[in-house]
Amino acid sequence: MNHMKMLLVLGAIALCQASANSQETRQARGVLVEEVRNEHPDFLVRVDVDQPDRTYQAGEEMRVSVVSARAGYLYLLYCDAGGNVTCLFPNAFGQDNRIAAQQPITIPRPSQPGQSSFRLKIGAPFGPELLKAIVSESPMEEAALARLMTGSNAAERVAGVRGVYAEEVKAATNWAEHHVEITTLATNEAGEPGTTANSDSRVSNPSTGNGPRRVGVFIGISQYADERIKDLTVCENDARTIAQAMRQQGQIGQGWVLLNEVATRQNIEQVLRQKVIAATRPGDSVVIYWSGHGSRCADDGGDEKDGFDEYLVPYDGRLSNLDSIRQSMIMDDTFGRWIQEMDGRRVVVILDMCHSAGQAAGAKSFALPGSESATNQPASGEFDFLDGEFARIKDIGQRDTALLASSAASQVSFERKEHDLSAMTYFLAKQLQAGSTPLTLTDSFAQLKRDVTEYVERQFPGVTQTPVLIDNLSEPFFLRP
Repeated sequence: MNHMKMLLVLGAIALCQASANSQETRQARGVLVEEVRNEHPDFLVRVDVDQPDRTYQAGEEMRVSVVSARAGYLYLLYCDAGGNVTCLFPNAFGQDNRIAAQQPITIPRPSQPGQSSFRLKIGAPFGPELLKAIVSESPMEEAALARLMTGSNAAERVAGVRGVYAEEVKAATNWAEHHVEITTLATNEAGEPGTTANSDSRVSNPSTGNGPRRVGVFIGISQYADERIKDLTVCENDARTIAQAMRQQGQIGQGWVLLNEVATRQNIEQVLRQKVIAATRPGDSVVIYWSGHGSRCADDGGDEKDGFDEYLVPYDGRLSNLDSIRQSMIMDDTFGRWIQEMDGRRVVVILDMCHSAGQAAGAKSFALPGSESATNQPASGEFDFLDGEFARIKDIGQRDTALLASSAASQVSFERKEHDLSAMTYFLAKQLQAGSTPLTLTDSFAQLKRDVTEYVERQFPGVTQTPVLIDNLSEPFFLRP
């Protein structure tokens, strides 16, 4: 007998059919996560469910909430543990899929008198599952939408999703997407949570017992493949030092350190989008540290107030032309989407990098003096990497993010004259290593503002460096618990 994943109760319509093999499951998830994807959206959308840990047991009902920064048409896709892809919404009981800007909607919607409704009830197969919301400013053709729901098996449904994406969604001028991962569990005869071959009970935490996990990613790039990019001196040592301090004093249970030639764009993306997500769950904490170059180029999406897109420079970043910059650098829009995929986790980003293209002695300036790349960079201006992205993420309901930057907009960040560490990193590591009492991010920032500013003004007369904190956290974050 076919297993049914989600039931439209009041209509007895099965949204998903028999479980698929592991290859089909991987293919279905890959299509939804990697292919149906927009890394440079003009607006953001967020999907979430009513269980904070996104874990459901057999028989429980699930409610989905979606909010979009712009008005449009909502399409909600679900990939179950067996690889079955279903269009949860719109459906026969809810065909009006319009969504207003900044107005959260709940699915299933509350039933109205005289109208049929539906419920989303958890059933087999059980395990890791995925929920994806797509909002397009233009509606999908009815024939294309039907292809999402009429496949007789998993392969046909996946093919339908891929085809609709290529023909309808990808061609749309303005659309956005977001997904969350969900865990479903069977229950034993006593009605207690059980496990299956495809599931993880999500009760234990190997790194910290039953408490939230703390993981970290530490990136330091002193050398660059493109000879037009100025090499730095201490960035790899910065990353090693902070990684060690966070492991020893910050209770980081699992971490990844990417230095120089290992810190390619592909490797950084793989760690942030795959390894961190796989190692954590909602409620866990993620610390992302970066020491290296940052710069900016002309905005191509109209979402930047200053007319520029900011970016981080990986080891293999290229300055040949604007196209190569957009393809090889980590744009702020892209990095913001990676952070959005960590939705539900507490994310702290620490950036020790130059915020302008100035060429001050000792500064972590970007391009080599006198090169064409250097002269094409703005001499000053507001470098606001992630400022706008964090604001947009917050506007659609994702909280618990914070950004600690080494210098304010239009300032430069300095390496110490002692040639051991960057200025802010030195004082941050000193704070972590100096005591044993809890240290919050806000307390650390207050001390960093004093220490870094005093050091730079003393060692580099005529300039200043002032760290900046953007704190959207719902509760204090402890760098040293």
